[in-house]
Parts: sequence; C-alpha cells; structure tokens
Amino acid sequence: MKNSYQRNVNIYIVIFLLLSLCISSLAVATTETPETKTKAVFGQIESALLTLKSNNQFTKSKVRNVLTQYLLPEVDVQYFSYKVINQHLPKISAELRTEFVTELSNQLINTYTSLLSKYNGESITIGTGALSKSGKMSMVNITITGEKKVNKAVVKLLMSKQGNWQFFDIIIEGISLLDAKQKEINSSFNKLGIEGTLLQLKSINQRSLTSS
Repeated sequence: MKNSYQRNVNIYIVIFLLLSLCISSLAVATTETPETKTKAVFGQIESALLTLKSNNQFTKSKVRNVLTQYLLPEVDVQYFSYKVINQHLPKISAELRTEFVTELSNQLINTYTSLLSKYNGESITIGTGALSKSGKMSMVNITITGEKKVNKAVVKLLMSKQGNWQFFDIIIEGISLLDAKQKEINSSFNKLGIEGTLLQLKSINQRSLTSS
C-alpha cells in the first residue's frame, strides 16, 4: 500500500514538473516579439562583426561563420526554400526536396555574406514591426547607418508551430530576396530541369566557398 502511494506521489511530481516546463516554454514563446527577436539576432551579428574588424579577421569566410552561427538557426529554411521552388514543388521527390533545402539555405547565407562583407562598422538599428492580420507574419524595419550613407531594409518573420518567430525573407531597396531567388530558380527549372538546377546550385555554392 505504501509503495502504491509512493508511486502515485512520484507520478504527480513528474506531471507537475512537465506542466511547469510547458508553462515556462509557453511564457518564453509568448513574450518574444518580432522586434525583440530581430534585435537579439542582429545584435549578436553586429557584435561579432565588430569583433572581427577589431581583430583584423574580417574575411568572407569569417563573416559566413558568424551568419551560420547566429542567423541560420533562426531562419525557417524549409519555408523559404519551398516558397522559392513554388509551383515546381509537387514535381520534386522528398529526397531531392531535402537537397534543395540544403543548397538554397547555403545560397541564403552566401547572399547575406556578400552583403555584410561590405560592413565597415555601420550601426544597425531595429525599428518598428508590423503584424499581418493573422498575427502569424511580421515585417520589421532595419536601418543601417554609416558615415556617409543610410540603408533601409525590412526582414520578414513567420511564427513557427512552436510559437517562436523565424526569419524567411529580407527586402533591400525594395527588392525581396525570396522573390528574386524564386524568379531565378523558376527560370533555371525551365531551362535545366529539376536535377540540372540542383547541380547548378551545388556548383555555385561550392564556388562561393572556395572564393572566400
């Protein structure tokens, strides 16, 4: 009888702990806003880039490492990739979809790397955000201020099933990276087909790595 009582107590303790963890996770997810997420991620990136500058280690390879560490985990790479592939997605096997996600993720980082390779100590300021009607998408303004020039950008975020915000696009000078990549890939599919496009992506990504 005592053992049965003890088992019940242990079960209640486990249930209580699990509920506490769930509530804690929910609290973290609900307190995160698109603006705070953007500030946290780009704050880490800015700090890392300034450190590279001060240590005379500012190379494309190092910038890519920074983005792979701080930005890539916060990007919904599947959503980005599937939106890029667009109407061609049903024609692609599950195995090749995985490869496309990998290569398009690499292209995303390569694009950001090229942009930030020109970084020269400019300050990155996160502005206001705007939510969609559904509350599941957001656009956040970013201002990059240098000595002689001010650049504006907008990042787009999507709320995941877990309730946290993830990036999927950036708009610079009115040009959406996702839209531009979508047009590029669509044209490639029409010319090279599915496997030919995948091989081309792999080749481009490999050249980007060797040119760092």
